[in-house]
Amino acid sequence: MPEMTKVEIRSFLLQGTFTGKLGTINKNGTPHVVPIWFILDNKNNILFTTGETSVKAKNIRRDNRVRLCVDDQVPLFSFVTIDGIAEIISNKPTEIYKWAKIIAARYMGNEKAEEYGKRNSSEGELLIKIKPTKVIGQKDIAGW
Repeated sequence: MPEMTKVEIRSFLLQGTFTGKLGTINKNGTPHVVPIWFILDNKNNILFTTGETSVKAKNIRRDNRVRLCVDDQVPLFSFVTIDGIAEIISNKPTEIYKWAKIIAARYMGNEKAEEYGKRNSSEGELLIKIKPTKVIGQKDIAGW
């Protein structure tokens, strides 16, 4: 399987509305995997929002090691997996709003970005950053 370059990985991660499948570690050691909306910052950190009482937020507080997988559903199929360290960087709605609006524009379009940005940055929401420690990107998996 051909490996992606760093430029290809960034482009792939920002393509369309691919969701990330975020893996965190439950208290009993089992994996917890959920889809997330996300965006990349200019340093290729992954940013997303979540409720402060969500399972993923609780897991990150206890053990901040995470894995994110993003894949496409179209032949020849490609994917990126990212191991990283998650950090809660804000619980302040005014700080979260900037990123929540950018994330919302990606997934819901510019016309709904403000509405979803406000919803996803309200009281009780968190902004989380994942700093990648290992990134693997493979493309054209079904190719010959």
